[in-house]
Amino acid sequence: MSSSSLSPAGRTSGSDGDSAADPHRREKRRLSNRESARRSRLRKQQHLDELVQEAARLQAENARVAARAADIASQYALVEQENTVLRARAAELGDRLRSVNEVLRVVEEFSGVAMDIQEEVPADDPLLRPWQLPYPAAAMPIGGAHMLQY
Repeated sequence: MSSSSLSPAGRTSGSDGDSAADPHRREKRRLSNRESARRSRLRKQQHLDELVQEAARLQAENARVAARAADIASQYALVEQENTVLRARAAELGDRLRSVNEVLRVVEEFSGVAMDIQEEVPADDPLLRPWQLPYPAAAMPIGGAHMLQY
């Protein structure tokens, strides 16, 4: 409704100039609304485009993370398999050591000389902690060709 008010007879109050400006105002308002709707559609489309790009980026990142997780799971399986083999080998070597010690005990009984091989490895044995070097890497002795000679 325009800024002029309706009279009880249903006519607009005001001069005839107001009625001539009404179609012009309506047209101007219609054009303004049309332009506003166009800008709104553009903003909506731009937002949709940004969401589509974000979804594509997240899907790519998800694929990279899934591939990395699969790679880590594969590496874990290989390490677990290697650990199983090493545990079995350690058990076998322990059994062999016990057998050798039994033989040495028999030899010791007949010879009188102590010939026992230590079955329990000391807790401070660096071979049991390969990830902890007995001395800092900077202090490690660096040898040349003479280290490989007998």
